[in-house]
Amino acid sequence: MWKRPQSEDLEKSREARIARQQLELQDEYVSLLRRASALRGEAGQNTEVLDVLIEAGQTEQRKLQDRIGARIFPRRRPTGRHPKPDDACYVYLDECGSHSFAPDAFPAFALASVIVREKDWPMFDQKWRAWKAQSLGSESVVVHEPDARRGDWPFGGEGRHQAIVTSLRGVIKELDFTAVVCVVRRDAYLASYGAGALDESLPAHLYLMSLDFVLERLALALDTEFGGGRARVIAESRGPKEDALLQYEFARLLLQGTSYISPSWFRQQFHPGITFEGKGGAFSSGLQLADLLARPSAEKVVNPESEPERWPEFRLKLCPGRETKNSVLGLKIVPWDESFAGIWREPAEKS
Repeated sequence: MWKRPQSEDLEKSREARIARQQLELQDEYVSLLRRASALRGEAGQNTEVLDVLIEAGQTEQRKLQDRIGARIFPRRRPTGRHPKPDDACYVYLDECGSHSFAPDAFPAFALASVIVREKDWPMFDQKWRAWKAQSLGSESVVVHEPDARRGDWPFGGEGRHQAIVTSLRGVIKELDFTAVVCVVRRDAYLASYGAGALDESLPAHLYLMSLDFVLERLALALDTEFGGGRARVIAESRGPKEDALLQYEFARLLLQGTSYISPSWFRQQFHPGITFEGKGGAFSSGLQLADLLARPSAEKVVNPESEPERWPEFRLKLCPGRETKNSVLGLKIVPWDESFAGIWREPAEKS
């Protein structure tokens, strides 16, 4: 009978799993070198350079074989639920902060996701548009988080800003959605790991690494909190190159998985391909809410003692499952520090 692996088991087998994947590529590389050497030999050409490369490749093969010595535990699998049509979901992605290591006034990067059941989407969209019509003057207004934070149009005006912000907090409470956020502390990450990848199984690009972490947690959330429902992922379009990079990483997860989640689980929980849209498109309500979620989540991590605008409402929407080592399912902090324990709770609940 298959036994569900613990997080510690998967962590122990991570390096061995990575080494095995690298060995498969190295085997193919050495095989191609041998084939090239044989062809040159048949043609009477010198194979000295290829022979040196083959010897170096074989040395690397032996090193990787030694690294595979640890037991490789099977990665997490879904519970095998057969979701009902009512369990189908949309997932909306947006981010805040810089995903490079260049100096920046704000020291964190956050990738936020909002999960809405497809059956709840019409009411979600209707409530959000109704709030915009009543508070901002038009349901077609595109809400941008910096405007809400700074009090710019359509949030500005004499005596209007505070009233609008208060009503915004109210509509966030009313909307039916679940949140999963990854916050990367860029300064602490750079100090701990440099500008490279956290480990060999993850991309070095902070946005793509955050996508891996968010999608891992979304897969768990869809399985445990949404009856195994399958989700369509919608992200804000940031440009052809940026969208292509995100699409590529999403496809890689569906083909290779991560150190913790098998590729078959990603394929079970997500429809193939990300849909890219602007904040004024058909799915604008979900994207605008994800935009509003990212910044206060990042601000809370930057200063755990603070109470960022909208954080009290979004805190209650974080996916609550305790499937992870350090925090609730809805909040991933990289790198983790014990000072963040219970950051998602009310101050009175921490003691």
